Amino acid sequence: MQHDVLALDDLGADELKEVEVGETKLLLARDGDRVFATSAKCTHKGAPLKNGTRVGNSVICPWHHAIFDLKTGDHREPPGQGCLARFTVSVEDGRILVEVPGDAPSQRPEVDPSSRKTGGDRVFAIIGTGAAGLACAQELVRAGFDGRIVMIGTEGAPPYDRTDLSKAVLKGEKKPGETVLVETDDLHELGIERVHARVTRIEAGERLLVLEGRGAPTELHYDACFAAPGSAAAELPMDNTDLPNVFVLRSIEDAKALMDAVAVETEIAIVGSGFIGMEAAAALAGDKRSVTVITPEEVPFASKWGEKVGRQITEQHRSNGVTVKTGAKVASIDASDGMAWSVTTEDGESVRTGLVLLGVGAKPNLDLFGDLAKDGKVPVDGSLKASDGLWVGGDVAAFPLAGRDYSARIEHWRVAEQHGRHAARAMLGDDKPFSGVPFFWSAQYGPIHYVGHAESYDDIHYLGDLSKGSYTAFYLKDGKVVAAIGRGEDDVTADLHAVMLTDPTPSAEALEGAGWRPKSLIRG
Repeated sequence: MQHDVLALDDLGADELKEVEVGETKLLLARDGDRVFATSAKCTHKGAPLKNGTRVGNSVICPWHHAIFDLKTGDHREPPGQGCLARFTVSVEDGRILVEVPGDAPSQRPEVDPSSRKTGGDRVFAIIGTGAAGLACAQELVRAGFDGRIVMIGTEGAPPYDRTDLSKAVLKGEKKPGETVLVETDDLHELGIERVHARVTRIEAGERLLVLEGRGAPTELHYDACFAAPGSAAAELPMDNTDLPNVFVLRSIEDAKALMDAVAVETEIAIVGSGFIGMEAAAALAGDKRSVTVITPEEVPFASKWGEKVGRQITEQHRSNGVTVKTGAKVASIDASDGMAWSVTTEDGESVRTGLVLLGVGAKPNLDLFGDLAKDGKVPVDGSLKASDGLWVGGDVAAFPLAGRDYSARIEHWRVAEQHGRHAARAMLGDDKPFSGVPFFWSAQYGPIHYVGHAESYDDIHYLGDLSKGSYTAFYLKDGKVVAAIGRGEDDVTADLHAVMLTDPTPSAEALEGAGWRPKSLIRG
């Protein structure tokens, strides 16, 4: 049924406007005399795309920077599962008319199973069943690959949103099982084979994987392979880390065990002030819980984002009731009757606890790569290739970063998904270099957005007011903006992301000329 939704003159040239037809929310975007209509919410977490950043005929989600095509609704860049629904639009007598069926969908599948081509004899292997592996498999189907797609991994769960474990799950907003991205049956429907096994060795020269797992084949020959085995939780080298009430948070099973303990324990000690530790502290604070973070850092996050930003985040934790013990190194986890009951620091202070969460970092899974792994990473070229027929991505890969003269290993979930999509196209013969813009988010009493990548910086420019938690900090290197972190109303990282799509390291002079508001510098 066709609906008259708006006058054409009421839709600005670069505007994104949300309108409602019954219970259906539409996003309208104008391109000259043409108008596009799609569903109005991001397929990741439901963010209103009317608040997104427009780049030509694409939109960047304001929350987690997924990118969608406004003309087709296609999902161009992660995160999220699914494309926007697209609606037919006509303009008559200056009015915008949109055809909206009575059962209008809010989105359409990422990949339609009916589009899956078959009959080919090539074997494409994917090591890792996380978001990167899933993104690779879906992109292979989308691009028309007609051979076997074999995903190999040890986790029993289907691909899930690992970022939710330390955020929505710990806050009680989701159950661990509700983080699943795609059900196993949906993978089968797409003709994607799932093998429960551990890859013990990649014989790259032979294009051979050596597998270990009950009921699994012992070897798999491949024509092309994408390896994204991810990381494991780093270990604390001391006694009692294996006690029943000492936890890590890396997998969906970890989250289930931790949530069971959190339901009955009120005294919680968190060792480490990285993202897992501090997100967990923010999620668990309140509800009559006593949460203590113990960290050797003098100012958490200062080494990454500078002392001012680090102090703002740390003081926000303290104002929400979290005890943050800085400059404190753990000497022991003390036990009685087979359970941890306190954590003691090197200066002799004891923190009583009913459970301990170890958030001391992640260790890349590198054993399977043999000599391809060097200095804690796997070096890859611009297309993510590590060896003939082998592409590597996610936590383990050190890849050339667009606009920089160095390679970086970035442990960001969205980057891993970007790698998966890019690797799929490379496996099919596209040798374009990876040019994705890194983006990371954290949840600590509100969102923290970080775009770009700063291996180092020589200056920081602040927009907004750190004391009010509303700011963007721009990280500068040799007169270029290489990264930024944003919070609150003065967060302009989505606009900077849009600029970085065409200029990965925009000049500080240009940003200064724009009043440090990147929107005017966006080129569609």
